[in-house]
Amino acid sequence: MIISPAKHRETIASSPVILPDELITEVLSFLNAKSLMQLKCVSKSWNSLISDPSFVKLHLLRSSRNPNIILFPATFVTTCRISLHNPFVILRGLLENSPISLISIDSKSMIMGRRCHIIGNCNGLTCFVNSPFENNSPFEVNSPHETEFYLWNPSIRWLSQKLASFHHSHQDLNSLFKFSFGYDNLTDKYKVVAIHPNEVRVLTLSDNVWRNIQSFPTYPYKYSWDHENVGVYLNNSLNWFALRDTHLYYRYHCTDLSVQQFMIISLDLGVETYTQFRFPQSFDEVPVVAPIICTLRECLCFSHYSTECNFVIWQMKEFGVEESWTKLLKFDYQNVLDSDSYRVVNLLPLHLFENGDMLISAHNLKRLICYSSRENRVVRQAIVTNRISMPWPNVSQYVESLLSTC
Repeated sequence: MIISPAKHRETIASSPVILPDELITEVLSFLNAKSLMQLKCVSKSWNSLISDPSFVKLHLLRSSRNPNIILFPATFVTTCRISLHNPFVILRGLLENSPISLISIDSKSMIMGRRCHIIGNCNGLTCFVNSPFENNSPFEVNSPHETEFYLWNPSIRWLSQKLASFHHSHQDLNSLFKFSFGYDNLTDKYKVVAIHPNEVRVLTLSDNVWRNIQSFPTYPYKYSWDHENVGVYLNNSLNWFALRDTHLYYRYHCTDLSVQQFMIISLDLGVETYTQFRFPQSFDEVPVVAPIICTLRECLCFSHYSTECNFVIWQMKEFGVEESWTKLLKFDYQNVLDSDSYRVVNLLPLHLFENGDMLISAHNLKRLICYSSRENRVVRQAIVTNRISMPWPNVSQYVESLLSTC
């Protein structure tokens, strides 16, 4: 029997198109977390697929190739002033000379009426703690204080119940433990590190048991209440800026320091032992303010200001190899000043693009900057509107994920 072309087309149009499960999984894994949460309502099979732990890991792997930027204050009250941004969207706004807004995400449900601060984020999970002092006056409280730990996934607006707690035996604010958060890929567990000058404890969140480990060789430097040295997570480790052979944990006096004292302490979350990284050999002058540790394109970096009014960023090309330190950029930050009234501009590296261009925040000038490594200069600037309200933001890379468990 001969089928006419019109009948053939009609038969094809009426036939359902069936995609292989493998292809559906592959396509969905490239979508953002918000879209996937909506697609869970399409069918029971899609809900089961998107909720499957193996798919969650695949989606995390895809998302890690295009990280976002997360900005957050050291401490927040009533609402969680967290700001998430796609670096390419920001860059496009700069290139088009469009107004750039850094509007924060508010989540009143996660605060529960107490002072909180973020201690880190990994795999899309942000860990925050409740301050033991609800009234911000530690000297009015006479009983031991408890810090509570929670996880939040901003991508899917998931908030955990209280996962653990830590009891402080002192009411003096300066004697309290400080905390950091990271992921141990050897055990597939998330860990919290409690830090004190003479004591360090580690908590695996799923176990809720605090264990003592070896104390730090040098206590990590604490910048201020506005910018805490919570530790930078990279390569299964937490990394802190520190000063060797000094008790200046809270005050930075450049005239009292030498370049030999500058170091990075790295705690391996798997074996829970320390490594000390020296600064580059060509790092030959004490910066006017303490350097800031960060990660750019999955490399450990630090930024600082020279006495010649230069802003400098160094990158450790191979993690743990001191000889791999490379000067990533250096420019005269006075070029971005509006007046001579600023001694130092609060510059924070936000993102390093594949072509070497750098996105930088000049926070106290309410400005965003694009630095071109090819032209070795600042090529774009823009005033930020509706900027996130914080005196000195913490900045890190943020990867979207579907995770809702520790």
